[in-house]
Amino acid sequence: MPPTPAVIRHLLLLAATLAGCSLAAAASETAAAPAAEPARLFGWRFGGLFDLDLPRFDPPGTFRVQFNPRVSDLVRRSYLRVPTGVRWTVNDRVELYGEAEAFATHGLDDDTSAGYGIGELRFGARRLIAHWPRPDFATSVGLNVELPVGDPPRDLTDGRNHIAPYILTEYRLARHPKWTVFGGLSADLVSNSSVPLNLGRNATKDDSVALNAGATYDLGQIKWTLQTTYATTAISGIDEHFLTVRPSVLWWVPRRFTLNSETQWILGLGFRAAWGPDGREFSTSSRVRAELTFGQAVQRVRDTWRKGTGQQ
Repeated sequence: MPPTPAVIRHLLLLAATLAGCSLAAAASETAAAPAAEPARLFGWRFGGLFDLDLPRFDPPGTFRVQFNPRVSDLVRRSYLRVPTGVRWTVNDRVELYGEAEAFATHGLDDDTSAGYGIGELRFGARRLIAHWPRPDFATSVGLNVELPVGDPPRDLTDGRNHIAPYILTEYRLARHPKWTVFGGLSADLVSNSSVPLNLGRNATKDDSVALNAGATYDLGQIKWTLQTTYATTAISGIDEHFLTVRPSVLWWVPRRFTLNSETQWILGLGFRAAWGPDGREFSTSSRVRAELTFGQAVQRVRDTWRKGTGQQ
């Protein structure tokens, strides 16, 4: 049965409380440490390629801005999607994020009906439990929320609210430190929104639970990922089962190729194979993402202002 508005409010309040309990600790911390080299840091979801947040955090206090233009939309759709979001590491235990799925007609074909605006909001929180269930493991528990809004193109969203609590554990192989394996359990509680329903092939028709497992292979600038997901709607009384396999490769573009820009560019390419009640599906995906810490953005504004005023 879809969650009621009261349940949704209580879950969102839980996420807000989780953040609020950590603000006092964050306020007493010293200035944030310099962000880790992006080529060595990988733990966030990369929509369409790697849809999990591994239990790894930025240094406490890091405020990171990111946008992810879907370049394949230039040939596959009449509009361009540009998810834009922020991620804040409150302290060494709590992280918050928010993202807006912006869209705009790109004008490369005759269809201009999409217009522009924001079609979906996503936000969430997670807490790190270091060295659990064993000293060489790391675990995170969190809550993700997706809410369709406005009047988006029909194929931008499935038209449902999603509330997704989860737990995820990872283990880095001691003898092969480039390899990390992970596994976890998640739920997807859905309800209808004001946006028309648009379920694609092999979409779950009601609340579901999922088992996630996979591995990453870290070569520094290049990272290989494999994510497998088994989901079922048995908890809703619907006997449907889904299996998805997603291998992908992500490239942290060296700064010498971006004119030493402080913005970190990441390119991704992936393959998706899915099996479900509607049959088999096979597809490829490409992504471009740019990341910039808040401190870097502020410094860039200062440098531009000083150059304009002639100050050193």
